[in-house]
Amino acid sequence: MNLEFIESGPALLVRNTKDVLVIADLHLGIESDLARHGIHFKSRSRQRQQKVIACIRETDPDIVLLLGDVKHSIPQTTRQEYRELPDLLHSLRALSQLMLMPGNHDPGIERFLDKGELLPKEGALVDGTGYLHGHTYPDPSLEGRLIICGHHHPLVCLRDDVGCSLRAPAYLFAKIGEECFTRGASSDRTGQGCHPPVSEQNRSHALPFEDPEIRAPRRKKKAPQSSPARTGLPNRMGPGQPHHEGMAWPEPPEGAVPGEHIRSGTRALFMPAFNELSGFDVLKIAGSPTSPLSRYMDRESCEIYLADGTYIGPLSSVEEYDSG
Repeated sequence: MNLEFIESGPALLVRNTKDVLVIADLHLGIESDLARHGIHFKSRSRQRQQKVIACIRETDPDIVLLLGDVKHSIPQTTRQEYRELPDLLHSLRALSQLMLMPGNHDPGIERFLDKGELLPKEGALVDGTGYLHGHTYPDPSLEGRLIICGHHHPLVCLRDDVGCSLRAPAYLFAKIGEECFTRGASSDRTGQGCHPPVSEQNRSHALPFEDPEIRAPRRKKKAPQSSPARTGLPNRMGPGQPHHEGMAWPEPPEGAVPGEHIRSGTRALFMPAFNELSGFDVLKIAGSPTSPLSRYMDRESCEIYLADGTYIGPLSSVEEYDSG
Protein backbone atom coordinates (compact mmCIF):
# COMPACT_ATOMS: atom_id res chain seq x y z
CA MET A 1 0.00 0.00 0.00
CA ASN A 2 1.22 3.48 -0.85
CA LEU A 3 -0.34 6.79 0.15
CA GLU A 4 0.28 9.95 -1.88
CA PHE A 5 -0.72 13.47 -0.86
CA ILE A 6 -2.42 15.61 -3.47
CA GLU A 7 -1.71 19.12 -2.21
CA SER A 8 -3.98 20.85 -4.73
CA GLY A 9 -7.01 19.19 -3.13
CA PRO A 10 -6.29 18.51 -0.38
CA ALA A 11 -6.88 14.91 -1.41
CA LEU A 12 -5.27 11.51 -0.91
CA LEU A 13 -4.37 8.81 -3.44
CA VAL A 14 -4.36 5.31 -1.96
CA ARG A 15 -2.50 2.84 -4.18
CA ASN A 16 -2.87 -0.90 -3.74
CA THR A 17 -4.40 -3.21 -6.33
CA LYS A 18 -6.64 -0.22 -7.15
CA ASP A 19 -5.91 3.51 -7.19
CA VAL A 20 -8.46 5.23 -4.93
CA LEU A 21 -8.66 9.03 -4.86
CA VAL A 22 -10.15 10.12 -1.53
CA ILE A 23 -11.79 13.52 -1.01
CA ALA A 24 -13.39 14.52 2.28
CA ASP A 25 -15.91 17.15 3.33
CA LEU A 26 -16.86 19.12 0.23
CA HIS A 27 -19.78 20.73 2.11
CA LEU A 28 -21.50 21.78 -1.07
CA GLY A 29 -24.02 24.52 -0.25
CA ILE A 30 -22.20 25.89 2.80
CA GLU A 31 -22.68 29.42 1.46
CA SER A 32 -26.47 29.16 1.85
CA ASP A 33 -26.10 28.19 5.50
CA LEU A 34 -23.65 31.02 6.18
CA ALA A 35 -26.02 33.49 4.52
CA ARG A 36 -28.77 32.47 6.95
CA HIS A 37 -26.40 33.50 9.74
CA GLY A 38 -25.59 36.85 8.17
CA ILE A 39 -22.28 35.84 6.53
CA HIS A 40 -22.48 36.24 2.79
CA PHE A 41 -20.21 34.51 0.28
CA LYS A 42 -20.77 33.97 -3.41
CA SER A 43 -21.09 30.25 -4.12
CA ARG A 44 -17.73 28.64 -4.92
CA SER A 45 -19.20 25.23 -5.73
CA ARG A 46 -18.17 25.49 -9.38
CA GLN A 47 -14.56 26.24 -8.44
CA ARG A 48 -14.49 23.33 -5.99
CA GLN A 49 -15.95 21.03 -8.63
CA GLN A 50 -13.21 22.07 -11.05
CA LYS A 51 -10.59 21.38 -8.35
CA VAL A 52 -11.97 17.87 -7.84
CA ILE A 53 -11.91 17.26 -11.60
CA ALA A 54 -8.32 18.54 -11.78
CA CYS A 55 -7.30 16.09 -9.01
CA ILE A 56 -8.94 13.23 -10.91
CA ARG A 57 -7.21 14.13 -14.16
CA GLU A 58 -3.88 14.43 -12.38
CA THR A 59 -4.07 11.03 -10.70
CA ASP A 60 -6.28 9.00 -13.11
CA PRO A 61 -7.75 6.82 -10.31
CA ASP A 62 -9.80 3.65 -10.62
CA ILE A 63 -12.19 4.95 -7.96
CA VAL A 64 -13.14 8.37 -6.62
CA LEU A 65 -14.30 7.99 -3.02
CA LEU A 66 -16.13 10.95 -1.47
CA LEU A 67 -15.62 10.55 2.26
CA GLY A 68 -18.80 12.15 3.53
CA ASP A 69 -20.37 15.57 4.04
CA VAL A 70 -20.67 16.09 0.31
CA LYS A 71 -23.60 18.41 1.04
CA HIS A 72 -23.84 20.84 3.93
CA SER A 73 -27.43 21.52 4.99
CA ILE A 74 -29.07 19.27 7.60
CA PRO A 75 -31.58 17.77 7.83
CA GLN A 76 -33.08 19.21 4.65
CA THR A 77 -31.56 19.64 1.19
CA THR A 78 -31.43 23.29 0.08
CA ARG A 79 -32.27 24.68 -3.33
CA GLN A 80 -28.57 25.35 -3.88
CA GLU A 81 -27.76 21.70 -3.20
CA TYR A 82 -30.59 20.43 -5.42
CA ARG A 83 -29.22 22.63 -8.18
CA GLU A 84 -25.52 21.82 -7.79
CA LEU A 85 -25.26 18.20 -6.56
CA PRO A 86 -26.46 16.40 -9.73
CA ASP A 87 -23.98 18.23 -11.95
CA LEU A 88 -21.09 17.55 -9.55
CA LEU A 89 -21.80 13.83 -9.29
CA HIS A 90 -22.42 13.45 -13.03
CA SER A 91 -19.09 15.11 -13.85
CA LEU A 92 -17.23 12.73 -11.50
CA ARG A 93 -18.95 9.62 -12.90
CA ALA A 94 -17.82 10.63 -16.36
CA LEU A 95 -14.19 10.35 -15.25
CA SER A 96 -14.06 7.42 -12.82
CA GLN A 97 -16.06 4.94 -10.76
CA LEU A 98 -17.75 6.84 -7.94
CA MET A 99 -18.30 5.76 -4.32
CA LEU A 100 -19.71 7.85 -1.49
CA MET A 101 -19.45 7.33 2.26
CA PRO A 102 -22.37 9.24 3.84
CA GLY A 103 -21.57 11.77 6.56
CA ASN A 104 -23.69 13.47 9.19
CA HIS A 105 -24.51 16.26 6.69
CA ASP A 106 -25.68 13.83 3.98
CA PRO A 107 -29.24 12.75 4.84
CA GLY A 108 -31.18 12.28 1.62
CA ILE A 109 -28.13 12.18 -0.62
CA GLU A 110 -28.99 8.65 -1.78
CA ARG A 111 -31.61 10.15 -4.11
CA PHE A 112 -28.75 11.59 -6.18
CA LEU A 113 -26.74 8.35 -6.40
CA ASP A 114 -26.73 5.39 -8.76
CA LYS A 115 -26.88 1.75 -7.68
CA GLY A 116 -23.74 0.55 -5.92
CA GLU A 117 -22.33 4.03 -5.16
CA LEU A 118 -23.52 4.42 -1.54
CA LEU A 119 -21.34 2.82 1.16
CA PRO A 120 -22.54 1.98 4.70
CA LYS A 121 -22.12 4.87 7.14
CA GLU A 122 -20.40 2.62 9.74
CA GLY A 123 -17.47 2.10 7.37
CA ALA A 124 -16.31 -0.10 4.53
CA LEU A 125 -13.19 -1.89 3.35
CA VAL A 126 -12.12 -0.88 -0.14
CA ASP A 127 -9.12 -2.73 -1.51
CA GLY A 128 -7.83 -3.58 1.99
CA THR A 129 -8.12 -0.08 3.46
CA GLY A 130 -10.82 1.06 5.89
CA TYR A 131 -12.90 4.15 5.14
CA LEU A 132 -15.24 5.97 7.51
CA HIS A 133 -16.68 9.46 7.58
CA GLY A 134 -15.97 9.62 11.30
CA HIS A 135 -19.19 10.59 13.09
CA THR A 136 -20.20 7.00 13.96
CA TYR A 137 -18.54 4.13 15.76
CA PRO A 138 -16.53 2.13 13.20
CA ASP A 139 -17.72 -1.27 12.07
CA PRO A 140 -15.79 -4.16 13.74
CA SER A 141 -14.43 -5.22 10.34
CA LEU A 142 -12.23 -2.08 10.37
CA GLU A 143 -10.37 -3.05 13.55
CA GLY A 144 -6.67 -3.63 12.98
CA ARG A 145 -6.75 -1.68 9.72
CA LEU A 146 -5.65 1.71 8.55
CA ILE A 147 -8.84 3.81 8.65
CA ILE A 148 -9.03 6.94 6.52
CA CYS A 149 -11.68 9.32 7.83
CA GLY A 150 -13.08 12.81 7.34
CA HIS A 151 -15.49 14.77 9.56
CA HIS A 152 -12.85 16.45 11.76
CA HIS A 153 -11.50 19.09 9.29
CA PRO A 154 -8.02 19.28 10.91
CA LEU A 155 -5.98 22.48 10.67
CA VAL A 156 -2.61 23.23 12.21
CA CYS A 157 -1.34 26.63 13.35
CA LEU A 158 2.44 27.10 13.20
CA ARG A 159 4.44 30.12 14.36
CA ASP A 160 8.15 30.84 14.19
CA ASP A 161 10.35 32.68 16.66
CA VAL A 162 9.71 36.09 15.12
CA GLY A 163 5.94 35.72 15.21
CA CYS A 164 5.15 34.74 11.62
CA SER A 165 2.32 32.25 11.49
CA LEU A 166 0.83 29.68 9.15
CA ARG A 167 -2.64 28.21 9.50
CA ALA A 168 -3.08 25.37 7.04
CA PRO A 169 -5.03 22.16 6.37
CA ALA A 170 -3.35 19.15 7.95
CA TYR A 171 -3.54 15.38 8.33
CA LEU A 172 -3.67 13.92 11.82
CA PHE A 173 -2.37 10.36 12.17
CA ALA A 174 -2.89 8.33 15.35
CA LYS A 175 -3.36 4.91 16.88
CA ILE A 176 -6.94 4.05 17.86
CA GLY A 177 -7.71 2.09 21.04
CA GLU A 178 -9.61 -1.17 20.77
CA GLU A 179 -12.24 0.30 23.14
CA CYS A 180 -13.55 2.24 20.15
CA PHE A 181 -14.75 -1.05 18.69
CA THR A 182 -15.94 -2.72 21.90
CA ARG A 183 -17.93 0.37 22.93
CA GLY A 184 -19.34 0.63 19.41
CA ALA A 185 -20.44 -3.02 19.50
CA SER A 186 -22.05 -2.46 22.89
CA SER A 187 -23.91 0.58 21.58
CA ASP A 188 -25.16 -1.46 18.62
CA ARG A 189 -26.55 -4.15 20.91
CA THR A 190 -28.31 -1.73 23.22
CA GLY A 191 -29.49 0.63 20.50
CA GLN A 192 -27.61 3.49 22.20
CA GLY A 193 -24.64 5.55 21.18
CA CYS A 194 -24.16 7.98 18.32
CA HIS A 195 -25.92 5.95 15.64
CA PRO A 196 -28.79 3.44 15.38
CA PRO A 197 -28.29 -0.32 15.62
CA VAL A 198 -26.64 -1.81 12.56
CA SER A 199 -28.10 -4.79 10.77
CA GLU A 200 -25.76 -7.50 9.53
CA GLN A 201 -26.59 -6.95 5.88
CA ASN A 202 -25.57 -3.28 6.14
CA ARG A 203 -22.23 -3.82 7.83
CA SER A 204 -19.07 -2.82 6.02
CA HIS A 205 -17.69 -5.28 3.57
CA ALA A 206 -15.07 -5.80 0.92
CA LEU A 207 -16.72 -4.27 -2.11
CA PRO A 208 -17.47 -6.44 -5.17
CA PHE A 209 -15.20 -4.81 -7.74
CA GLU A 210 -16.03 -7.54 -10.23
CA ASP A 211 -19.75 -6.80 -10.18
CA PRO A 212 -20.38 -5.66 -13.77
CA GLU A 213 -23.15 -3.33 -12.62
CA ILE A 214 -20.80 -1.13 -10.61
CA ARG A 215 -17.42 -1.77 -12.20
CA ALA A 216 -15.96 1.22 -13.99
CA PRO A 217 -14.15 0.50 -17.26
CA ARG A 218 -10.45 0.06 -16.81
CA ARG A 219 -8.54 2.85 -18.48
CA LYS A 220 -4.93 2.88 -19.53
CA LYS A 221 -2.83 4.16 -16.66
CA LYS A 222 -0.52 7.08 -17.13
CA ALA A 223 3.15 6.63 -16.44
CA PRO A 224 3.91 7.80 -12.88
CA GLN A 225 5.42 11.24 -12.63
CA SER A 226 7.25 12.78 -9.72
CA SER A 227 5.60 15.93 -8.45
CA PRO A 228 5.78 17.92 -5.22
CA ALA A 229 1.99 17.69 -5.04
CA ARG A 230 2.10 13.88 -5.00
CA THR A 231 4.61 13.10 -2.32
CA GLY A 232 4.93 9.55 -1.07
CA LEU A 233 4.85 9.18 2.70
CA PRO A 234 8.27 9.38 4.33
CA ASN A 235 10.04 6.26 5.55
CA ARG A 236 12.66 8.10 7.58
CA MET A 237 13.62 11.53 8.77
CA GLY A 238 16.80 13.38 7.88
CA PRO A 239 19.76 14.01 10.23
CA GLY A 240 18.83 15.99 13.31
CA GLN A 241 15.10 15.54 12.86
CA PRO A 242 13.02 13.76 15.51
CA HIS A 243 12.46 10.06 15.04
CA HIS A 244 8.93 8.97 14.23
CA GLU A 245 7.22 5.88 12.92
CA GLY A 246 5.52 7.69 10.06
CA MET A 247 2.75 6.42 7.82
CA ALA A 248 4.88 4.53 5.32
CA TRP A 249 3.40 1.04 5.19
CA PRO A 250 5.80 -1.87 4.62
CA GLU A 251 5.62 -3.90 1.43
CA PRO A 252 3.50 -7.03 1.83
CA PRO A 253 5.30 -10.35 2.10
CA GLU A 254 5.09 -12.54 -0.99
CA GLY A 255 1.67 -14.13 -1.33
CA ALA A 256 0.03 -11.90 1.30
CA VAL A 257 -3.56 -10.78 0.89
CA PRO A 258 -3.76 -6.99 0.24
CA GLY A 259 -4.31 -5.11 3.49
CA GLU A 260 -3.13 -7.93 5.79
CA HIS A 261 0.47 -6.70 5.94
CA ILE A 262 -0.30 -3.44 7.73
CA ARG A 263 1.00 -2.87 11.22
CA SER A 264 -0.77 -4.45 14.13
CA GLY A 265 -3.38 -2.27 15.79
CA THR A 266 -5.84 0.19 14.34
CA ARG A 267 -4.59 3.53 13.02
CA ALA A 268 -6.59 6.45 11.69
CA LEU A 269 -5.64 9.13 9.21
CA PHE A 270 -7.87 12.17 9.73
CA MET A 271 -8.18 14.02 6.42
CA PRO A 272 -8.49 17.81 6.04
CA ALA A 273 -11.65 19.23 4.51
CA PHE A 274 -11.68 19.88 0.77
CA ASN A 275 -13.90 22.90 1.46
CA GLU A 276 -11.63 25.87 2.19
CA LEU A 277 -14.19 27.43 4.58
CA SER A 278 -14.05 24.46 6.98
CA GLY A 279 -11.37 23.81 9.58
CA PHE A 280 -10.77 22.81 13.19
CA ASP A 281 -7.48 23.08 15.07
CA VAL A 282 -5.74 19.75 15.73
CA LEU A 283 -5.29 20.70 19.39
CA LYS A 284 -9.07 21.11 19.72
CA ILE A 285 -9.64 17.75 18.03
CA ALA A 286 -7.33 16.05 20.52
CA GLY A 287 -8.29 18.12 23.55
CA SER A 288 -12.06 18.21 23.09
CA PRO A 289 -12.93 15.01 21.22
CA THR A 290 -16.41 14.91 19.75
CA SER A 291 -16.37 11.61 17.82
CA PRO A 292 -15.63 7.96 18.66
CA LEU A 293 -12.34 7.95 16.74
CA SER A 294 -11.06 11.17 18.33
CA ARG A 295 -12.19 10.01 21.80
CA TYR A 296 -10.22 6.78 21.58
CA MET A 297 -7.13 7.95 19.71
CA ASP A 298 -3.77 7.69 21.47
CA ARG A 299 -2.51 11.27 21.90
CA GLU A 300 1.07 10.07 22.42
CA SER A 301 1.12 8.54 18.93
CA CYS A 302 -0.45 11.52 17.10
CA GLU A 303 1.55 12.95 14.21
CA ILE A 304 0.82 15.94 11.99
CA TYR A 305 1.40 16.29 8.25
CA LEU A 306 0.66 19.22 5.94
CA ALA A 307 -1.43 18.81 2.79
CA ASP A 308 1.72 18.25 0.67
CA GLY A 309 3.00 15.49 2.97
CA THR A 310 5.46 17.63 4.95
CA TYR A 311 6.00 16.04 8.36
CA ILE A 312 5.43 18.64 11.10
CA GLY A 313 6.02 16.43 14.12
CA PRO A 314 4.15 14.77 16.96
CA LEU A 315 1.14 16.49 18.46
CA SER A 316 3.19 17.18 21.58
CA SER A 317 5.54 19.49 19.65
CA VAL A 318 2.63 21.70 18.63
CA GLU A 319 1.24 21.64 22.16
CA GLU A 320 4.56 22.75 23.61
CA TYR A 321 4.85 25.58 21.11
CA ASP A 322 1.26 26.68 21.68
CA SER A 323 1.76 26.82 25.44
CA GLY A 324 5.09 28.60 25.06
